[in-house]
Amino acid sequence: MNLFFFLMSILYGILKFLHIDFVPFASHGYPIGLWIAYLIVAVVEVILVFALAMLVVVILVYVFRKYMADVQNRIGPNRLGPWGSLQLIADVFKLIQKQDIIPTAADKTAYRVAPYLVFTPVVIGFMIIPFGNVSLLNLMVINFNYTILFLVATMIISPIGEIIGGLASHNKYGMLGALRAAAQDMSYEVPMLISLISVIILAGSFNAQDIVIAQRHIPFVVPEFLGFIIFFLAVLGKQVFPPFDLPESASELVSGYTTEYSGMRYGIFYMGGFAGTALASLVIATIYFGGWEGPIFPGTIWLIIKAGVFMLIFLLIQVSVFRVRVDQFLNMGWKYLLPLSIVNLFISVGFALFAGGVF
Repeated sequence: MNLFFFLMSILYGILKFLHIDFVPFASHGYPIGLWIAYLIVAVVEVILVFALAMLVVVILVYVFRKYMADVQNRIGPNRLGPWGSLQLIADVFKLIQKQDIIPTAADKTAYRVAPYLVFTPVVIGFMIIPFGNVSLLNLMVINFNYTILFLVATMIISPIGEIIGGLASHNKYGMLGALRAAAQDMSYEVPMLISLISVIILAGSFNAQDIVIAQRHIPFVVPEFLGFIIFFLAVLGKQVFPPFDLPESASELVSGYTTEYSGMRYGIFYMGGFAGTALASLVIATIYFGGWEGPIFPGTIWLIIKAGVFMLIFLLIQVSVFRVRVDQFLNMGWKYLLPLSIVNLFISVGFALFAGGVF
């Protein structure tokens, strides 16, 4: 029991440093039952967020397949369930039944962990999104002073799983895919973060809810239009789908960092990509388009509408744009987006200094 209190005290210290108000029951003599109650609530919240993320992924994959079929004049899923809606369930069972093959020369531990490093941080990112209020219920699992930085951290961790998966496979195509993933992420994460700093300067807060509240009079896409374009292109460049699927381009690298993966481990990589697209759309809607702010409809509906528009834009680009060359793609990040993001940062500082009261 003393060890439990010791670990809880360490947890309390970390949370206090992050300005998260969490009562240290162990240090104030509160009964252990309160800790258990908090633990149960946390587990329930995690399960609900995971279910939400999976629901979004299922809907997005279904819309993607039907939408891609329409754009490319193909039939698409149409056999299982109404309009082929149960095809995804069948695909999941198919992946589960497939044999999980691990290459003999692979680094077994890293090989097994890599898919979860891609998918888990994205699910955690959903916990930071402020979905607004439904009646008296605040639809946000975690809220502290630095939620927006934590949110970006979750978006940055996922590509590490891609790199580990490619290197751990001990496959030359997997290694090349991992190197491409590293180069692609570094090229676009830097301008993405600088653009986000510009938003934080205008809002005067690192908190996602505060950023939404700061847009009640005017969304940040108006004063930060250049920053929005940079952020959108950077997020788009970090996607693992065509035309920016350089780390796993089938015409060159078989399947890149996922070449040696089979069964549900490959499925987790696949779901992680779509979950990342959904999370990116929610982030754009939150920091540039006022999040839940909007007339008539409840705030949560507005956030879903705004994020849904960007999900469709991402899907349209995936099914209609040709793959770009590696060197051209990396040059766009380093030679164009990075300098523009720095220029936008100075513009945002000027807004904050001379028009700080407007926003």
